Amino acid sequence: NGTNGTNGTNGTNGTNDSNGSNGSSCANASTPAPTEPEHPPHAPWVLGTWTTGYWDCCKPSCAWPRKGRVDRPMLACDARTGRIMSDGNARSVCDGGTSASCATHQPFTVHPHLTFGFAAAAVSGSHGLTGDENCAQCFQLQFIDKMHDGGVWGGAHRHLVNKSMVVQVINIGYDVTGHHSFDIQIPGAGQGIFSNGCRTQYPGFSTGDFDCNNRYGGCHNRAGCMRLPKALQAGCYWRYDWFHWLKDGGQTNNPWVKFRRVRCPRELVAISGSKPLDDDDFRPVTPSDYHHV
Repeated sequence: NGTNGTNGTNGTNGTNDSNGSNGSSCANASTPAPTEPEHPPHAPWVLGTWTTGYWDCCKPSCAWPRKGRVDRPMLACDARTGRIMSDGNARSVCDGGTSASCATHQPFTVHPHLTFGFAAAAVSGSHGLTGDENCAQCFQLQFIDKMHDGGVWGGAHRHLVNKSMVVQVINIGYDVTGHHSFDIQIPGAGQGIFSNGCRTQYPGFSTGDFDCNNRYGGCHNRAGCMRLPKALQAGCYWRYDWFHWLKDGGQTNNPWVKFRRVRCPRELVAISGSKPLDDDDFRPVTPSDYHHV
């Protein structure tokens, strides 16, 4: 699981020279047709990694000051009120404080073949994710048709294969190894080692309500989502409706992906409040990148 941190103006129009009686008229000048903006080429795909899911309610580690090369730190929410925190140094709810993940950090579908969300970057592997510098960066994950351990369990459901998810890195996970690349924030997917944050943020619920008493893996079926607070249920249902979790033959389960850095969608930046300083150097995801499923 991902861990909480230590914890131009418009130019004025040109005017005709009232004194120049022999000057040429601007009215006859042709106006060039507007051109489409040129995007940089796509970053190369990184191959051979797989993903997990979690939701522990902890303050995102990228919400601490001075994390990554960003315009501003990620937003966190007050565990008591649900409102945006103004104090970036507030302790995590998982460490006895009041700063927590926001309910808006759960995944949401923008097209049948594309969804947006947030994730922890698993940075101890050999796949190019390195640590705090990944904060606020966005990646396109494309789910591939591959199973674990020589093709005997898990992987992506057939209806998930070749679909894409764009995630923004909101957390950094140092407690993972090997080919693990992203830990996607999904309500009901398991609290992992931090089991006290959610019950503090959502009084009246027991620890087991947030992952169906299964801290590593979370709820096994859609019905388990009813145990979560109303504010988190949509993201839990997403896991079964779009992600096809454990729908058929143990798939989807920890699906393999190929991934590449992309420009952050405005929808994610509006939620996180943060964008990398080099974001414009990367190509945005366009319909041609996900309509081919």
